[in-house]
Amino acid sequence: MHQDPARLPAVTGPLFAIALTVLCCAADARADEPAKESTLPPVTVRAAPLSPAQAQAQEARETLDKVPGGTNLIDLDEFQGSQASVARVLEFEPGIVIQEFFGGNDQPRVNVRGSGIQDNPVSRGIQLLYDGLPLNQADGSFIIGLLDPELARQVSVYRGANALRFGATTLGGAIDFGLRNARNSPASQATLEAGSYGLRKGSAALAGAGEAWDLLLRVADSRADGWRAHSEAQRSSLALNAGLRDGALENRTLLLYTRNRFDAPFLLTKHRALTDPRSVMGDYVGLPPDEGGLFEQFLNVRVRDPHRDTEQLRLSSRTTLFGEAATHVLGVYAERVDDTFRNPATEVRTAATNAGLDYAVDGAPRLWGERATELQGFVSANAGRMPREHHLVSPMDGSLAGNFAKVGQRAANLVIGGQALQPLAPGWQALAAAQWVRNVRDIDDRQRPGLLDSRMRYSAFNPKLGLIFKPGENERWFANLSRSSEAPTFWQLADLGAGSNPGSPNTLYLQAHPLKLQTATTFEIGTQQRSPRLGWEAAYYLSRVRDELIAEVQNYAIDGTTVNYDHPTRHQGVELAFNAATAPGVLMRADRFTLRGIYNWSDFRFRGGRYAGKRIAGVPQHLLFAEGGWWPLPGLFVGLNARWQPKDTPVDHANAGLVQDAYLLLGAKLSWRPNPKAEFFLDLHNLADRKYQTAYVVRGYSPDNSASPLNMPTFIPGPGRSGSAGVTLRW
Repeated sequence: MHQDPARLPAVTGPLFAIALTVLCCAADARADEPAKESTLPPVTVRAAPLSPAQAQAQEARETLDKVPGGTNLIDLDEFQGSQASVARVLEFEPGIVIQEFFGGNDQPRVNVRGSGIQDNPVSRGIQLLYDGLPLNQADGSFIIGLLDPELARQVSVYRGANALRFGATTLGGAIDFGLRNARNSPASQATLEAGSYGLRKGSAALAGAGEAWDLLLRVADSRADGWRAHSEAQRSSLALNAGLRDGALENRTLLLYTRNRFDAPFLLTKHRALTDPRSVMGDYVGLPPDEGGLFEQFLNVRVRDPHRDTEQLRLSSRTTLFGEAATHVLGVYAERVDDTFRNPATEVRTAATNAGLDYAVDGAPRLWGERATELQGFVSANAGRMPREHHLVSPMDGSLAGNFAKVGQRAANLVIGGQALQPLAPGWQALAAAQWVRNVRDIDDRQRPGLLDSRMRYSAFNPKLGLIFKPGENERWFANLSRSSEAPTFWQLADLGAGSNPGSPNTLYLQAHPLKLQTATTFEIGTQQRSPRLGWEAAYYLSRVRDELIAEVQNYAIDGTTVNYDHPTRHQGVELAFNAATAPGVLMRADRFTLRGIYNWSDFRFRGGRYAGKRIAGVPQHLLFAEGGWWPLPGLFVGLNARWQPKDTPVDHANAGLVQDAYLLLGAKLSWRPNPKAEFFLDLHNLADRKYQTAYVVRGYSPDNSASPLNMPTFIPGPGRSGSAGVTLRW
């Protein structure tokens, strides 16, 4: 898009009215004065040129400002504290719900507006991207643990159907990690971090740049013993980011290798989560059957060794051609992902290959009058294969006891769309957009030919209408009406058959489910106000969802099934955020105080059927964050924060009684940047060492017998008191 280089600050709201009144009165008072010839020489003011990092941040902000809906922009150069995990980077944002999973390892459940909330772990419902190119596999699934937020310079979040441009058709939208390169980041830097429960992490980046080229090489390794038993984790990555400029042509190429392995401590009963949260199933294997001994023996984590081991090799390239009339962007990518995922009863091995392209053209012709219409067309396509083997895990020694399923899986997607942003009057813009989507999902039974063979085809037309009103440079109001669609992933299309019983190995088999496309119609309205002293944003959304993909696990929490719910469901919510800052000089000459807060209200309900009127389990109804900070010196930040889930949350769709308990967590941060080349930080979490359940598996029916040791394993205890400290050096 063509950008306006001149941006003048504007006074908004009540201040604008006062300023206008004063100016009008001054003009009336001087109306009868004789004109005086000015003798002052003309003055030319030139703005300082923006650095590449500043230009990228400004471009991202201007792009988000043209979206008539809820968005987030996270500037990681301004982020206070550790950036070592996805949860730390995303948890303090409106509209994003983060739940720690797998014992506090960096494998969180990320939810936006009810996307994929029943999946364990969450592996759908959001489009993840690096520099605008998808990270999801061809079937739409993703592995959250492969994300390294320290690779990113900034994060752009398009909540819900606002991610239409990126080919995202999901209910949750898209999260785009804008990567660091040698032009938008310091030439070289190193980070060291250590903390509780054996956390140790290190990364180093070396960069160089010439007039036409730039190159950044980054290596990172992160390890942790984990808070709970059997929760060790390791992630290693190597990234090479190269750029090339030649006149109006610019290319950026990324080569990325990531290895992510972690032990899964699995679930606990409510009784155990409260009395011995750091334990795992199997630690009480000697108990009699009437005290839970059967569960301990069958779900013995120490013997069964549940874990996930994933290896990714990715190559992507993005080329931009800046023309006088239009800008063209072509991105291509290919990757190989080898994934082994074991629960206490079965192990699934996937060898995925995925390749795709994304093309967009932007222009701003004058179609009506003097106001240019910003036009954009885009095509996104990818295809991949995901052959998968299912093995039985021996309860005796954890070895693979047999192969009970072997399937070939092929997926392909095509998204064609466009949008027009038309100025209507000063401050007013209207957006019209649409995308046509085609999804292919094929399953071939390679072990018992013909038994699971399935051919599924989905197509959808998703229009969007939006309105933006900007009375000032830093104030924005918006509304939109959008449609979205979501095709099921292979994790949902082929899972354990209805007659399978993990306690009886001979009964295990795989079953294909001919699921429908999930669709939603969403209305959204909201506002944003940005100011160094006082800012806020608010959005309300209401989604009518049809054929929602609802997952339920059975007794052992490893035998889930996904269905299209046979009645409409409703997702509605409010996403609020505010920030405030005092003027310098409160307690000392240059100190200041800051305050920010987040509130997410999520009201997801079944509108009919067997769960009519009940809440869709998986996300808390109310979730609040707050942080107060003190800046005694420039570059020195001391903050206290709180995460509050004020109400008990049902863990089953029937809302039958078993709940995740309400909780309040307190934390603290310290960040010191004595100069641009050094940064020291300290993060403290759960200062009161509160016992709480951070996440759970969703069941259809779970009565409240939480005091009984016979209660089904359902909960993941949250980590106790912990902290980490680190240093980043730049040169």
